[in-house]
Amino acid sequence: MPEKIIDKLKNNILLQWKICFISAVVVGLITHLYKITNWLPNWDSLVFRYDAQNMLSMGRWFLPVVSAISSFYDLPWVTGLMAILFHALGAVAIVGIFKVKKTVTACLIGAMVVSFPTVTSVMMYNYVADAYAFSFLLSVLAVLFLTREKPKYLISVILIALSVGIYQAYITVTIMLLLCFLIVKALSKEIKIKELFVYIAKFLLTGALGMVLYYLAFMLLLKLTKTALLDYQGFGDAASLSGINLFASLYTIKESFVGYFFDFSNGINAFSVINLTIGIIAFVFYLVYIVRNKIGILKTVLIAALVVLLPIGASVLSIINSSIDYHNLMKMGYFSFYLIFILAYEKIEYKNIKFQAIKSWSVLVISVVLIFNYIIIANVSYHKLNMAYEKSIGTLNRIADRIEQTDCANACDSILVLGALDYSEAYSSNLPPEMTGTTDGLIIRADDEIVGQSVLCSALNDYCGKEYKFLSGEEKQKLMSKIDEDSLSNWPDKNSIQIIDNVIVIKLGD
Repeated sequence: MPEKIIDKLKNNILLQWKICFISAVVVGLITHLYKITNWLPNWDSLVFRYDAQNMLSMGRWFLPVVSAISSFYDLPWVTGLMAILFHALGAVAIVGIFKVKKTVTACLIGAMVVSFPTVTSVMMYNYVADAYAFSFLLSVLAVLFLTREKPKYLISVILIALSVGIYQAYITVTIMLLLCFLIVKALSKEIKIKELFVYIAKFLLTGALGMVLYYLAFMLLLKLTKTALLDYQGFGDAASLSGINLFASLYTIKESFVGYFFDFSNGINAFSVINLTIGIIAFVFYLVYIVRNKIGILKTVLIAALVVLLPIGASVLSIINSSIDYHNLMKMGYFSFYLIFILAYEKIEYKNIKFQAIKSWSVLVISVVLIFNYIIIANVSYHKLNMAYEKSIGTLNRIADRIEQTDCANACDSILVLGALDYSEAYSSNLPPEMTGTTDGLIIRADDEIVGQSVLCSALNDYCGKEYKFLSGEEKQKLMSKIDEDSLSNWPDKNSIQIIDNVIVIKLGD
């Protein structure tokens, strides 16, 4: 009976899990309520207001399956709330992985995960927010099943494949949690160095099998559907492993890591100061613990090696494609650096009561400051997107009016967009960190033929009641040969819109 199942669940749900989940939901709503209760689209949202998310050509073969759960509409409240809940469940799984026992630790983990800046960037792309959050949940569950006393290797392999099949970047979450798990394990005097290497071997094998399963499913679906790979972010080279350049990749990883956590290029800022403080304090706390507990040279060297591997694990996709634009949407693995700090609250204990108190209060206070800063970053990001949307709607209405005033435009059903509006190309704002998905400019961007998008055409159709189709590929090249570009000036000049071969040609910029 349902009642018995509910009672059984209640008896098996630990207090720490409940605390973590409630903390994540509450802080998640505080952080993201502005976004999920308003219509604040970015450039991609204008195109994907309703879309089946068939991204097989980009390797995201499981994305449309998960996206279908909430419908293919961009529904801010539904998809946003689902994203918060999935991240909250992922946080609970993290509490389970590390066997967290203290209420403070569980509460901080839940709040930190759901307010992390990458989650904010995910919310900017609200039409896939629930699916990407589910990918995060699967990536964490893969680690949970892999690190149990009786590991479920097959389940972990399947979960890894499904998570990567939604969005490849979440493999970094699995890698980073496993590295953190090994670091915490190595701090225990009971576990031997040999056991740690057995863990490493099992983790590597399971991860490799998960990626093989993902790749086999991907190749099979490409063949069955006769779909070609899309060269987006160098994905074609990455899939064939033909773009590997180790030294260039390590440079990209280093720049990405330093640029994210310690960006003082535009002066002192709260985010980088907090990160620097956390880095120094965490180093001192863990070093003192290792020395006082006489962890041993071999274990200490292994711990140091695992710490060095953390930045690599967080940006592992750079290994297979050194030229990848590693933007904030792909950096969820970075939350693990803060996780290591928060876990110090209960995973390292000192015999000196005063030092123990200093450690505990430091972790609590700095973590609260960090999470509050996350909340501010999120709401500033949403505010910027709100302003960008309003500015863009004003520009869109002017363009629609100008088209209607152009002779013979009413008889046209196609549009060709050339160039881009000023202040429309930036897809992030550096607060810091650099927040992908929001902008200080306009959200009406240039056409992207690689992924078959025309933001202006979609916006005119949805917001101005038009039914245009946009020209691309061979049709575009054929018409381009008939256009005298010198006769076209940039928007908003009078000659920025012309009718050529019954097609509306608009030049937004150079």
